[in-house]
Amino acid sequence: MRRKNERKAIIVTVLVCVFITLAYADTVQLDLFSVGCPSLFDTNNSWSSGIDLGVQFSQIDSVYMDWAGEITAGLAIYYDDPNNPFPMDVSIAASLGSNPWPRATKVWGGEETYPEPEPFSSLSEFSLLSGSSWSDLLDGQGTITIGYGKAIMTNGNYIEDGFVTLTDATLVVDGIIVPEPSTVLLLTAGIVIVRRKPFIKLHHF
Repeated sequence: MRRKNERKAIIVTVLVCVFITLAYADTVQLDLFSVGCPSLFDTNNSWSSGIDLGVQFSQIDSVYMDWAGEITAGLAIYYDDPNNPFPMDVSIAASLGSNPWPRATKVWGGEETYPEPEPFSSLSEFSLLSGSSWSDLLDGQGTITIGYGKAIMTNGNYIEDGFVTLTDATLVVDGIIVPEPSTVLLLTAGIVIVRRKPFIKLHHF
């Protein structure tokens, strides 16, 4: 009976390890410079590219941009005071499309340090509006777009555009990774071996 209980305990332990391995939370990162992201963004350019994270997910909890660089503000005027220009923040924004609503994140800056650039380093989360999800990204593939942005002014406009220089741009995905079939087979084979392997009683002399 004791031998049988020991065997059951080992099998249960192996099963627990299997299920933990099959459904573990992890963080996947993709350096966007490695897929062609430029380092300079202004009003004349944006960038879009397909992405392949190399894994599949059963669940995605959060998606972030881990990015850094410098933001140089633009100059703006009020329509009723055109002779007094002033610095105004500009932004760098990233988007992963719509499902069904846009999922984006952005960083603003530049105004406080103008005419010098304002450094930034941010882990900014992509927003999920009500009803949106990451279901389309579960296969590890999607499209990302990065671009420069300006504030909307109803009583004025920019007379000089700013720009953003990126020194780091990394897409970060937190979720549960689906293991490769070979891993599942290996773990299953391990259970079968444990179940069939006879227990050897050691005698001490």
